[in-house]
Amino acid sequence: MITSPPLSFFRARSGVSITTFIVLLCSGSTVWSDDYDRLEAATERWVDLEKRVAEERNAWKAQKGILEQRVLALEAGLSELSESLENLDEVSGIRQEEIQNHDATLAELEETSSFYVEKLEGLESRFEQIRVESPDFLKSELETALDKLDIAKQAALGERAQILIAAFTRIEEFNRTVTIDYVPRKLDDGREVMVSVLYWGLARAYAVDPQGTIAWELQPGKEGWEWKERKDAVGPILELVRVYEQLRPPSLQVVPGKVTQRAEVSNDW
Repeated sequence: MITSPPLSFFRARSGVSITTFIVLLCSGSTVWSDDYDRLEAATERWVDLEKRVAEERNAWKAQKGILEQRVLALEAGLSELSESLENLDEVSGIRQEEIQNHDATLAELEETSSFYVEKLEGLESRFEQIRVESPDFLKSELETALDKLDIAKQAALGERAQILIAAFTRIEEFNRTVTIDYVPRKLDDGREVMVSVLYWGLARAYAVDPQGTIAWELQPGKEGWEWKERKDAVGPILELVRVYEQLRPPSLQVVPGKVTQRAEVSNDW
């Protein structure tokens, strides 16, 4: 146990008075108080810094966790995008090949279309020629087909082909049958009579007036049917007409005629 020395000791040793010692003691206490305040302030700053550091560390840990999750999500998204890009590249290659195939098909269709357009134009020209050379009995029916062709669009190949097929079918039917028609005919003396015309398809025809006084042989020409008077065959021609009209029983008749062959069929179709 430390005890304070008696005052006589201070007086004897140093010769310093008690008053002087008290003054020194008070001065030391002031110095210790300033150091304590500085230490306390420093301690508070240190505690505050530690607190802030802890807060920042905790905040950083939280942000780090969020960032790690986002990085993982981005990596997963990047992987999906990479896979999608690969799929798109594959699909793009397939589509490119399909486009090339379509282009080739389109070129082939255009070539085929040009071929059929040329053929249809040839058939239309042939149809117009036959229409002009057809007898009036058939020409009136072909006029309807011609009107339909004029209305149809030039690019409507199917529609135009159907019209031509129907027209040529009708022409073929007429060409394979014997048909009678009654038309007015003006004679050389100015009289106009109604004559019976018996068509043997599109090859030729025979005409006669009802009284059997004048007869004709008809042949197709460039601008229609040509009439040639046949005084030497009035009787047989009249008999043919009456047999067709079932006014006479069937009989064998000899009429003028000449067999000709007109081969204008192309083998390109």
